[in-house]
Amino acid sequence: MNNRGHKLFSFLGTFVLGVLVFTSCGETIDDPILCEYGTPSGKFNVDIKVTDESGKPLKDISVSPVLLHAPNFDIRRQVLETIKTDASGKASRTYDNWWVDDVRVIFEDESGVFAKDSADFKPVQTKEGDKHWYVGEKTVSGTHKLKKK
Repeated sequence: MNNRGHKLFSFLGTFVLGVLVFTSCGETIDDPILCEYGTPSGKFNVDIKVTDESGKPLKDISVSPVLLHAPNFDIRRQVLETIKTDASGKASRTYDNWWVDDVRVIFEDESGVFAKDSADFKPVQTKEGDKHWYVGEKTVSGTHKLKKK
């Protein structure tokens, strides 16, 4: 095969493989069907309100969810990205995480007025999975009161 034929063959091969990558998971790029290559997927939601002892919402409190996995899981503790409470004391976030057993949430006031605290939560299944690789959504929610130092 001459040099020109080799370049054409390489271009066509690359083009065909590129097209296959974009069509391997669904009929269109916007298709919500997730690829099933052996890794489950799901969502984990945090929706927690932080108040002082009188019930007044606290702003800028660091809320750090820590997933506590079962003993047979390779990673026993998985610290997720910290969330800050807004003016209404709410800390809300959705994480792409499929394996959630128990959750310990650590609350910390960087201004130093309130004592560092933690609470354990049991996630609730809020959206069912598809009985395949999508396990649905789990949520932890509630209110936590911080005490002054």
